[in-house]
Amino acid sequence: MSTVPDHRDSLEPQHAFVAFFDVLGFEFRLQQNPLQEIVNSYRELAAKKMQSGTMPILSRNGVVYHQVGSTIFSDTILFWCNDDWKGVQGLLSSSAYLIAAAIDIGWPLRGGLAYGQCVLDRDTRTFIGQPIVNAYHLEESQEWIGAGLHASVIEHPLLGTSITRHEDVIAYAVPTKRSSLPISYAIHWCPYSARARVAIREMKSRVTNRKARRYYKQTLKYVLAACHEYHAAER
Repeated sequence: MSTVPDHRDSLEPQHAFVAFFDVLGFEFRLQQNPLQEIVNSYRELAAKKMQSGTMPILSRNGVVYHQVGSTIFSDTILFWCNDDWKGVQGLLSSSAYLIAAAIDIGWPLRGGLAYGQCVLDRDTRTFIGQPIVNAYHLEESQEWIGAGLHASVIEHPLLGTSITRHEDVIAYAVPTKRSSLPISYAIHWCPYSARARVAIREMKSRVTNRKARRYYKQTLKYVLAACHEYHAAER
């Protein structure tokens, strides 16, 4: 297996694509479940993060596995890649796979993808830059389980059009909070899920907060509207 790193750890500023993910309902889960149970389950999510970070990309030399940068701290997961087409292909696929895999094991993720200059260095735990801020605010503005694309991604001068046409991106009116700007493109994750509707309904049944339940309703709306071809495979 040939693995190509499509990211760079450096204390020097670099232009990169970043994907910021937050675990929804993490505090509520801590309050309702024994800590060791949370730890055991979260290890499974961390393992899915590792699997998601390396995705197969078809090249002239066959299938090559491209690896994005990734880190996890508390209830936050960060992916990033170089400012090039191969890198962003891996990031889009990794993001889609991560959201789907997390849903299948009962961890709802909400995220945002952005582009710009930043510092990304795991050795010193330094993650600073406007795209991280933009991805964070974009994540907070959404009312569903999923990940929207920031304007800096779809307006990239060289790659924006190709990104909007990628198989793991969908043109979709993402549900957002009233005061938020509209989001027109999102990660198309449900083709990677083996049990999206079932898992979302199971998670929704454990949520008592009315506002939070709306997020699951909006997610099911996306699955039913955009992923009908996969429903027959669900159990």
